[in-house]
This record gives sequence, structure tokens and C-alpha cells, in this order.
Amino acid sequence: MNLRRFISPEGIRLELRTQSEPEGEVPADFEPDSPQNLNRVRESVFGEITELFELSGRVSNTTRLHRELDNREKRTSSAVGQGVVLPHLRTLQVKTFTMVFGRSRKGLPFATPDDEPARLFFGLAAPPYNDRTYLKVYRTLAKLILDPVHFEELVNAEEPSEILRTLEQVC
Repeated sequence: MNLRRFISPEGIRLELRTQSEPEGEVPADFEPDSPQNLNRVRESVFGEITELFELSGRVSNTTRLHRELDNREKRTSSAVGQGVVLPHLRTLQVKTFTMVFGRSRKGLPFATPDDEPARLFFGLAAPPYNDRTYLKVYRTLAKLILDPVHFEELVNAEEPSEILRTLEQVC
């Protein structure tokens, strides 16, 4: 399956603005893996993921989409480990299956199952009636992130076109 057809260059952010530590003066007792910091990071990343969905031009209500992403994450974490997070949902806020991509080269604390920093974020949104595409894309992404060559291509890409090329290669 060619994942390229579900993502536009506008839906790719090669360096997320979210940082592991809060802006300003960091308290001496700051803990990167504290629940407060993990919530701050999650909210910030999901805000950026929502922005990317909005830039795709396929979202009807970004405020609702953000709220639904956040609520979905509160029920079940989308962190799959190995530095990957797959925030995904079925929603009426998109007209067609849409995918976005964000990356943090240094990694962000994200309560991953393996306690590794999260580096790659794939946002997936599908209309509620589009289960077939949704599941196919999810399976294809699983193959992609388990392949060390493709994983490194995503981590080291310098241009959105390199991300798109990698997504085209996965079958």
C-alpha cells in the first residue's frame, strides 16, 4: 500500500516545536518523566499534530479533532515503543483518510511501553465508516517502523520529500 497518497508535504513537520522541558526557568526538582511533564508534552505534541491535520485541508473542525485525539489518548496510549507514537482515531472531523507526520530528533518523554523517548509521530484520522483503509494503513505503518532501514530514513530525512519517498516504498 502506497502511504504517500494519504499525506501531503504540508502534513509533515521535520522538527516538532515541543521540547522535553518547559520554556523558561526549569525548577531544580524538574523530572522529565513526571506525570505533569508527560501531560504537558502530550498536549503540546497533539496540538502540533492537530495543526498538521488542519494544514492538510481535510479537517472540518480542528478544535473538535484535537479534543477527540486527546480523549482517545486518555483511554489508551498510542505510544507503541521503539520511539514511535501513532495517535489515531475515527472521527467525523475528516472527510477522507488523512495522515500526518511529526518528528523530534532528540526525542520526547511520552510514557512509551519501553521507556524510550518518542521520536516519530504518525497521526491518522479516518471517517468512522472507513475501517478498511484505516486498518490497512495501520498494518503498513507497523511494517515500516519495524524495518530498521526505513526507520533510519525517517529519522534522518532532511526534507519532507524524503519522508514521502520512504512512505512510497513500503508495501
